[in-house]
This record gives sequence, C-alpha cells and structure tokens, in this order.
Amino acid sequence: MEQPIHDRSASAASLPALRLDARRLLILAGLAVVTVALLVALGGGRATLAALAGVDGRLLLLAAAIHYGGFALRGHRWQLLLRTTGHRLGYLYTTGVLLSGWFVSALLPARAGDVLRMAALRLPPPAQPEVPVADSLGSIVAERALDILALFLLSATFGLAVLGGRLPGWLVAVYGAALALLIALVAVILLVPALLTRLRGASSHRLWQRGLDFALQVAQSLRRLPRRPGLAVVVALESLAIWLCDALLLWLAVASLGHWLPFPAAGFAALTVDILAAVPITPGGMGQVETAYAALLALLAQPGFHIPAAILVTRAISYWSFLLISGGVALAMGFGRLLAPAAPPPTPADPAG
Repeated sequence: MEQPIHDRSASAASLPALRLDARRLLILAGLAVVTVALLVALGGGRATLAALAGVDGRLLLLAAAIHYGGFALRGHRWQLLLRTTGHRLGYLYTTGVLLSGWFVSALLPARAGDVLRMAALRLPPPAQPEVPVADSLGSIVAERALDILALFLLSATFGLAVLGGRLPGWLVAVYGAALALLIALVAVILLVPALLTRLRGASSHRLWQRGLDFALQVAQSLRRLPRRPGLAVVVALESLAIWLCDALLLWLAVASLGHWLPFPAAGFAALTVDILAAVPITPGGMGQVETAYAALLALLAQPGFHIPAAILVTRAISYWSFLLISGGVALAMGFGRLLAPAAPPPTPADPAG
C-alpha cells in the first residue's frame, strides 16, 4: 500500500507526542484490566460470565457491521469536507487516514489522532495531493461541528421521547454547552475574518503575520461548506446516520444478551455517552465511557437487565475490535514507524587503541 509520509524519520521526529512507548502501553493495559475486572465484579462475577456465554453471535455480527458502516460513512464525509476546500482525495486513502487517526485517539487521550491526520495529509504519497494544515484543520473542525449538531439533535429527541420533560439538570447543562459551542463556531465563521484583518496592524513581526494568515485560512475553509448547500445537506445527513449507528450498536448488543431495550432508550443512552466522551480524559475514554453507560442504563433498564454484560459487549465491538482493525489499517498505511518508540542514538565506537 502507498506510504503516506515521504520522509519518515523527519516526520516521526516531529511528532513525539504520538509515540506509543512501553509506559503508555502499560498504562493502557492497566486501565483495561481494571475496567473489565470492575465490570465483571459488579455484575456478580460468574453471573456476568454466564450472561456473556449466552450471547447471540448473529446479532453481534450485525452490530459490528453497522458500527463499521458508520466509519465507512465517516470516511466519505471527510472526503466531501476536504473537497469543499479544493482537495480531491481518493476515498480509500481518506478513510484509511481517518481510521489511523482514530486508532491513535483510541490509545492516547484528547483526540491526539487528529494530529496524525493533519500530518498525513501534509506529507501524502505521490498519488495523492498535498493538503495544507489550515485546510485539513478546517475540515476536522467542520467534522466536529457536524458531530456536535447531530448528537445534540438526536440525543435531545431520544431524551424527550424517553423522559419527556423530566430531563436531568446535568443533561440540560450538557445540551446547553453543546449549543453554546455551535453558536461560538458560527460566530467565529462570521466574525473572525474581519477581526483578523484589523489585528494585522497590531504588529509587523513575521511570526505574528504568519499566525494571522494561518488563522484566516482556517476560518475561510470553514466558510466554504455553507456556500455549497447541496453538499452541506449530504454531510449533515451522513452525520445523523453515523451517530444512529452508535444507537443501533447498543440496541443490538443488548438484544444479543436476550434483553429488551426500546430503541429510543438505547439511542438516548448511546448518544448521551458520546456527548460525555467527546473529549476523552483517558485513552479511548476507557473507564469514562463505561461509567457513563452504567449510570444511564441503570436509569433506563428494566429489572433483570444485566448492565455490566451489556457494557462489555458494546465496548468489545466499539473499542476492542475497532482497536485491532484500525491498528491493522494504520500499519498498512505505513504509520507503524511513526508511532513506534524512538530508537536510542547509536553509541560512538571506542577509538582504536
């Protein structure tokens, strides 16, 4: 497969924050063991294992297919967003870079994979066009804005269907924060170009001017999507479909255990968890996601519902199977050396006696 980074050694040296050294992998393994052990213990130990042993494999396969179908849509949506900035990249290449970025974000906190995505587009293989960092950053910001909008609309709709006017105060606060972010983004798109133009006179320093140029390029890339309403409708609908895949995943995971959870309740739980994990504190939101699922499913589930088993099955697809598949994609795309720990400097040879 095409190698996306021309000069691997230089690129790897410039992104030390993405390196998966032994310490980070040990922390990840420790979090995984603690999280799974706690869920099994909270579910009664043997009762949890018995529930997992009775899972319906056909429904699990369907849930996994829908989950990965959502990522196929993500790749197409990002391809369209990059097209609005004037860059036409192949679908398989774009989706491969996106999956590689998500692999890194699953292992490191705070969406670190977005850095990898921008670096890959800045230094692509010969068959793909180079994308400036400002344009790739603008496409990722637009992607996040579409996600927030879709999550807000779907989660609020499912929440009203399930809870009516009894939405918890903390959830109303989360919805308010999401709405505030969207309003702030719209304000940035509308007001920042004029503000940046005024700020040019504050200093003639080269770094100041280059920083303003970069910010203006990002703002301009964000303004291009609204100018193409047809494409904007397509990516908005794809965003809704992407997050509905998460709702279907939880619904089918619960059904595979022989339990029943109404689809609006599954959608409300899954999408509210997605909102709470929008900025993962731990690698892949490990512990953070499971805690949110446990709290929401305890609020919604019927008696006899095995909550820990449902969480383990859902995360087995959405996190652990994804880690394997996206990791394979990252290796196939040539990112293995970029993520590997830095080799120690060579030891100088002893001078001849």
